[in-house]
Amino acid sequence: MAESDQQIIRNIEAAIVILPEEKKQFFLGFAEGMAAMADQLRAPEGVGA
Repeated sequence: MAESDQQIIRNIEAAIVILPEEKKQFFLGFAEGMAAMADQLRAPEGVGA
């Protein structure tokens, strides 16, 4: 993982730890949605569509 990616993760982590639980759940859902979208983009054409 690139250093810039690692810095982004550290910055997000620093912000999330101070959030109330319901806001943390929002970001968890957001991250899961992003991961699902990335998986679809990486899947061979016609798979998972």
